[in-house]
Amino acid sequence: MFILMLVFTSQNEGKYQRVEARPTLQVAAVYDDEQFQLRYRFETDSPSWYHQVLRYEDGRWVRYGTSGPEGDPHGLYEDRISMMLDDGAVDGFGLYGGFMTAHQGMRTTYNEASPETVRQNAYLGQELGRSDVRKYIPQSRTTANPADVSWHHVRPVAELEQLRDEGVFIDLWQWRAHRSNPLGYADNGYILEYRHSSEGQGMYTSNWDEETEQPLWMFDAEQTGFHALDWERLIEQGYGQDDFYYLAEGHAVPFDPNHDWQEGDVIPQRLLRTPSGSRGAIEADGRWHDGAWEVRLTRSLEAPNPQDSKTLTDGQIYNVAFAVHQATGQRWHHISLPQKLSLGAEAEADIVARRVDGPLDEAEADWAEIPLVEPGLITWQWLNSQHPGSNLLQRTDMSVRQMHTIEFLEQRLRRVDRRLEQ
Repeated sequence: MFILMLVFTSQNEGKYQRVEARPTLQVAAVYDDEQFQLRYRFETDSPSWYHQVLRYEDGRWVRYGTSGPEGDPHGLYEDRISMMLDDGAVDGFGLYGGFMTAHQGMRTTYNEASPETVRQNAYLGQELGRSDVRKYIPQSRTTANPADVSWHHVRPVAELEQLRDEGVFIDLWQWRAHRSNPLGYADNGYILEYRHSSEGQGMYTSNWDEETEQPLWMFDAEQTGFHALDWERLIEQGYGQDDFYYLAEGHAVPFDPNHDWQEGDVIPQRLLRTPSGSRGAIEADGRWHDGAWEVRLTRSLEAPNPQDSKTLTDGQIYNVAFAVHQATGQRWHHISLPQKLSLGAEAEADIVARRVDGPLDEAEADWAEIPLVEPGLITWQWLNSQHPGSNLLQRTDMSVRQMHTIEFLEQRLRRVDRRLEQ
């Protein structure tokens, strides 16, 4: 069993204000012969376990909940904590972490590719059916020069499959406060030529019928006591963690358009369901208590599917990087610099997972405190071209942690952001 805990501390006062003070993240882990457990403790005065909803107004259903730099004005976006993990197969990830997955053309960057342009791309648009560019690793593109890596130039499918067979992808664990946690799961995925979900059924799906422009499901009143949430109570954060603030298969029924819907009736935009396959391989137990999220993620040491997940082995060291989204999504988050995670106390690492006997939930763990920064609009292409240290980056094995202190990096990123936004 594997447990990881993260602690996120912040000085922001308003629930949806942009965080200005640099937060920190505490991480710990334990494991036994079969499983690995990751523990988070994420301190915040403004937790969000709500997500996007559909509100009934003027005879129609209107979507609420956005992801932007200031957060949703109504608080309708979930908190999220992510970990990228690699076993050394992705060259460079241990030096630069998540920075090497951020590229020009990605959504919410200053040079975001248009949906139409992406749809016309032979691979992303026509093969995958996508309309945006998301995280990828440079190894998935045909360009050799890091400064010229382009989202357009995806390797042929056969070469991508070969990379997966060789384990050249990043394992992505995402704990979602709304879209996975209520049913006891974290979301399993991987990053190669795109940010993919792992094999199997996901733990959430859309609750929207494009043809009728109305929800597909509503609350089962026999189970919950109501058909819809109340808007005023929702935006006042009136639905607690033990309430039916989320819509799931166990308490949902098909939507009835003939019901006497009232102004301000609210139905979640996602239907939660039991996942399957590798996508449902990470169990999660998360709760906000005494000013902090306390979360435990548990997965088998063995990869649930070697094509989209990494095996964790006693005595080995792994490259990891973390991200914390506080009621926001996409690029508006805080990240860690690359870290080392070891399974076993003999290895030197930033985070040492303790091998234990007995129940993992009861085991003591060794904590590491990790500072976080806002990555802003920095891309892999910028780092390998306009970055003053681009020559060092390409000619040496110096990591971002060797090049910069966290204080200098934070100031530098903000200055670069201001220039890129102009």
